[in-house]
Amino acid sequence: MAELDIQPRECRWAHLSLCVLDAVHSIGVRYETVKALCWKYGEPLLGTVLVAPAKVGTYVEQPLREFAEWAVELGEAELADALGNHHRTSTRRGAPLKTRADIEYAQILVRHGINLLGDAADLLGDAERLARVEADLATVPGHGWSGIRMNYLWMLVGSDDRIKPDRMVRRWLGRHLGREVGVGEAVELVTKLAAANDRTPWEVDHAIWRAQRSRPKRG
Repeated sequence: MAELDIQPRECRWAHLSLCVLDAVHSIGVRYETVKALCWKYGEPLLGTVLVAPAKVGTYVEQPLREFAEWAVELGEAELADALGNHHRTSTRRGAPLKTRADIEYAQILVRHGINLLGDAADLLGDAERLARVEADLATVPGHGWSGIRMNYLWMLVGSDDRIKPDRMVRRWLGRHLGREVGVGEAVELVTKLAAANDRTPWEVDHAIWRAQRSRPKRG
């Protein structure tokens, strides 16, 4: 823990649509490209893009329904053009574009009454309803066996109790343990590390991610 600069959450995406875009597009790519995509969509259309957690709900949010309707009208191919991103949900030949997952994620959340960040916060406090939403989200292309993308969505909408056990986090843990660390073990280790140091899992996860990201590249 000594090498980690653990800080509280300073800012979040100001609209649920940006959380969806970040969650879907961040899997398997450099985060700079994801951030650029979110700003490309959000800045000209929404004005407020990032916000301090305490400010959530104090400004006019874009209902996710509006994003879903716009995305459906464009279709996944034109949405990919509009966002400037044609990445696919997996490396498998013929895998759907990530924009299909954008559309389906948004439609599922809207269908369950999740339009604003406050709606998502309420959802996270209702275990039975959350289970139904997660079951639907798990059907979206690119979900994978580990559910990292879905957990990351909940982190983005404000959950401090979840982590994103991606390659960056697992590499940091593996480097300190001297062995490979799987997804499930990474969740357990980070959660325990947070509890032992009176920090949230989100804070430890983010500090690990930043520490690993700042390491010099090999070669």
